[in-house]
Amino acid sequence: MPLYEYHCEGCGRDFEEQQSLNFNPAETECLYCNQKKAVRKISAVSMSIKGPTRKPRTSDIKAEQGMKKAHDVLNKLPPGWGKRGDTTPNID
Repeated sequence: MPLYEYHCEGCGRDFEEQQSLNFNPAETECLYCNQKKAVRKISAVSMSIKGPTRKPRTSDIKAEQGMKKAHDVLNKLPPGWGKRGDTTPNID
């Protein structure tokens, strides 16, 4: 159930109330003065996701596969120009 913020025009205090989506806001009583003069305030939405994260989309999977393929190709390339190999002397 969502948490709504209210302002009581009777006593001037703010409070929060957890109510179902189909509850009539005009029926909300103030927690402090018990009058039905509460007005629902507009507030920011806050969400928390419980449980497993979302399933990856097809575009996410294709992008990850493309990155892996590019990484594999780059690892197979010879070293770039100007790079030296092993410079330690071979003493037998």
